[in-house]
Amino acid sequence: MTFPVVNGLRTALVLVMLMSGILVSPTSAVAINLNQKAKTSLVKVLSDHPGAATALTSKQKSEIRAILTKGKGNRNLICTGVSLAGQRESMYRVVLLRAQLVCEYAKSINSSLKTTVKEKIITASKLNGRVEVISR
Repeated sequence: MTFPVVNGLRTALVLVMLMSGILVSPTSAVAINLNQKAKTSLVKVLSDHPGAATALTSKQKSEIRAILTKGKGNRNLICTGVSLAGQRESMYRVVLLRAQLVCEYAKSINSSLKTTVKEKIITASKLNGRVEVISR
Protein backbone atom coordinates (compact mmCIF):
# COMPACT_ATOMS: atom_id res chain seq x y z
CA MET A 1 0.00 0.00 0.00
CA THR A 2 1.48 3.34 -0.99
CA PHE A 3 0.42 6.77 0.11
CA PRO A 4 1.06 10.02 -1.68
CA VAL A 5 3.66 12.15 0.02
CA VAL A 6 2.00 15.31 1.25
CA ASN A 7 4.10 17.36 3.67
CA GLY A 8 5.57 14.28 5.38
CA LEU A 9 2.08 12.85 5.97
CA ARG A 10 3.10 9.45 4.58
CA THR A 11 5.75 8.95 7.27
CA ALA A 12 3.40 10.07 10.02
CA LEU A 13 0.62 7.82 8.72
CA VAL A 14 2.90 4.79 8.59
CA LEU A 15 4.10 5.46 12.15
CA VAL A 16 0.52 5.80 13.40
CA MET A 17 -0.44 2.54 11.69
CA LEU A 18 2.54 0.72 13.19
CA MET A 19 1.90 2.08 16.65
CA SER A 20 -1.79 1.23 16.58
CA GLY A 21 -1.03 -2.28 15.29
CA ILE A 22 1.41 -2.89 18.14
CA LEU A 23 -0.98 -1.52 20.74
CA VAL A 24 -4.05 -3.32 19.40
CA SER A 25 -2.52 -6.77 18.93
CA PRO A 26 0.67 -7.19 20.93
CA THR A 27 2.84 -10.19 20.24
CA SER A 28 2.98 -12.96 22.81
CA ALA A 29 6.48 -11.87 23.81
CA VAL A 30 5.19 -8.42 24.66
CA ALA A 31 1.82 -9.43 26.15
CA ILE A 32 1.87 -9.60 29.94
CA ASN A 33 -0.78 -11.07 32.16
CA LEU A 34 -0.83 -8.65 35.10
CA ASN A 35 -2.68 -11.13 37.33
CA GLN A 36 0.01 -13.79 36.96
CA LYS A 37 2.77 -13.82 39.55
CA ALA A 38 6.25 -14.21 38.08
CA LYS A 39 7.66 -17.63 38.89
CA THR A 40 11.04 -17.91 40.48
CA SER A 41 13.49 -20.61 39.49
CA LEU A 42 15.43 -21.90 42.48
CA VAL A 43 18.52 -24.11 42.55
CA LYS A 44 19.79 -25.73 45.75
CA VAL A 45 22.34 -28.46 46.46
CA LEU A 46 21.11 -30.30 49.52
CA SER A 47 23.39 -31.00 52.44
CA ASP A 48 25.43 -34.18 52.21
CA HIS A 49 24.14 -37.63 53.16
CA PRO A 50 26.08 -39.33 55.94
CA GLY A 51 28.20 -42.12 54.44
CA ALA A 52 26.38 -44.38 52.00
CA ALA A 53 22.95 -43.61 53.48
CA THR A 54 20.00 -43.00 51.20
CA ALA A 55 17.39 -41.92 53.75
CA LEU A 56 16.74 -38.20 54.03
CA THR A 57 18.03 -36.45 57.13
CA SER A 58 15.88 -33.96 59.03
CA LYS A 59 18.12 -31.15 57.76
CA GLN A 60 17.58 -32.24 54.13
CA LYS A 61 13.83 -32.43 54.70
CA SER A 62 13.81 -28.89 56.05
CA GLU A 63 15.85 -27.73 53.03
CA ILE A 64 13.29 -29.32 50.70
CA ARG A 65 10.39 -27.68 52.57
CA ALA A 66 12.18 -24.33 52.31
CA ILE A 67 12.60 -24.74 48.54
CA LEU A 68 8.90 -25.56 48.15
CA THR A 69 7.94 -22.55 50.27
CA LYS A 70 10.17 -20.10 48.37
CA GLY A 71 9.00 -21.42 44.99
CA LYS A 72 5.34 -21.50 45.97
CA GLY A 73 4.00 -20.89 42.43
CA ASN A 74 6.44 -23.31 40.83
CA ARG A 75 5.01 -26.58 39.53
CA ASN A 76 8.14 -28.46 38.41
CA LEU A 77 10.82 -29.99 40.58
CA ILE A 78 13.97 -31.58 39.15
CA CYS A 79 16.01 -33.76 41.50
CA THR A 80 19.48 -34.50 40.12
CA GLY A 81 21.86 -37.01 41.66
CA VAL A 82 25.41 -35.72 41.26
CA SER A 83 28.17 -38.33 40.93
CA LEU A 84 31.89 -38.15 40.38
CA ALA A 85 33.12 -39.74 37.15
CA GLY A 86 34.75 -43.14 37.62
CA GLN A 87 32.65 -44.30 40.60
CA ARG A 88 31.51 -47.88 41.09
CA GLU A 89 28.16 -48.67 39.48
CA SER A 90 26.62 -49.20 42.91
CA MET A 91 27.47 -45.62 43.89
CA TYR A 92 25.67 -44.26 40.80
CA ARG A 93 22.58 -46.25 41.84
CA VAL A 94 22.77 -44.94 45.42
CA VAL A 95 22.99 -41.32 44.26
CA LEU A 96 20.11 -41.80 41.82
CA LEU A 97 18.04 -43.35 44.62
CA ARG A 98 18.80 -40.33 46.82
CA ALA A 99 17.49 -38.03 44.09
CA GLN A 100 14.38 -40.17 43.70
CA LEU A 101 13.71 -40.05 47.45
CA VAL A 102 14.04 -36.26 47.44
CA CYS A 103 11.44 -35.94 44.69
CA GLU A 104 9.13 -38.42 46.43
CA TYR A 105 9.36 -36.46 49.69
CA ALA A 106 8.61 -33.18 47.88
CA LYS A 107 5.65 -34.81 46.14
CA SER A 108 4.34 -36.04 49.50
CA ILE A 109 4.26 -32.40 50.62
CA ASN A 110 2.76 -31.05 47.38
CA SER A 111 1.07 -33.71 45.25
CA SER A 112 0.49 -31.27 42.35
CA LEU A 113 4.24 -31.05 41.64
CA LYS A 114 5.60 -32.54 38.45
CA THR A 115 8.85 -34.21 39.45
CA THR A 116 11.76 -35.38 37.34
CA VAL A 117 14.73 -37.45 38.52
CA LYS A 118 18.04 -37.07 36.69
CA GLU A 119 21.70 -37.86 37.17
CA LYS A 120 24.75 -35.76 36.38
CA ILE A 121 28.38 -36.84 36.15
CA ILE A 122 30.87 -34.27 37.43
CA THR A 123 34.64 -33.94 37.70
CA ALA A 124 34.86 -31.84 40.90
CA SER A 125 34.64 -34.06 43.98
CA LYS A 126 33.07 -31.51 46.36
CA LEU A 127 29.50 -32.30 45.16
CA ASN A 128 29.95 -36.05 44.79
CA GLY A 129 26.97 -38.01 46.11
CA ARG A 130 24.76 -34.99 46.69
CA VAL A 131 21.37 -34.06 45.26
CA GLU A 132 20.72 -30.84 43.38
CA VAL A 133 17.11 -29.60 43.44
CA ILE A 134 15.71 -27.19 40.86
CA SER A 135 12.28 -25.67 41.38
CA ARG A 136 10.63 -24.02 38.38
